[in-house]
Amino acid sequence: MLRLISDALFEFSAEVWYNLGHLALAMGDTNLAYQCFRLALVANNNHAEAFNNLGVLEMRRGRVDTSRAFFQSAVSSGPHLFEPNTNLASLAFKTGDMQTSHVAVKKSLKCFPEHHDSKLLLDRLEKHFSAL
Repeated sequence: MLRLISDALFEFSAEVWYNLGHLALAMGDTNLAYQCFRLALVANNNHAEAFNNLGVLEMRRGRVDTSRAFFQSAVSSGPHLFEPNTNLASLAFKTGDMQTSHVAVKKSLKCFPEHHDSKLLLDRLEKHFSAL
C-alpha cells in the first residue's frame, strides 16, 4: 500500500513540475522551464512530454545532438504521442537526414493521421525522394 502511495506521489510530482514548466514558458522564462522539465524527469524518468519539451528547448538553443536525444527518449517513452515524432522528423529534415525524417513523420501520422504539419512534411519528403 505504501508503495502505491509513493508511486502515485512521484507521478503527481512529475505532472506538477511539467505544468510549472509550461507556466514558466508562458512567462517567457525558458531557463526556469528547462529546470522544471528536468525535475519532472527526476520524479518520473519516463515522462515523454518532458523529454519532448526539453528537446524543443535544446533545439531553440541550437544543440542539435542533445535535442535529437531528447526527442528519441520521448518517442521511446511515449510511442502513442505524435509530437515527439513530428519534432524528430522536423529536426532530421533540417539537418538533411531525410530517411530518419521520413520514418519519424510516418510514425507521427500513424498516431495522428490528420496532423497538418506532419502531412506537409511528408509531402515535402515524398517530393524530395521522387526527385532522386
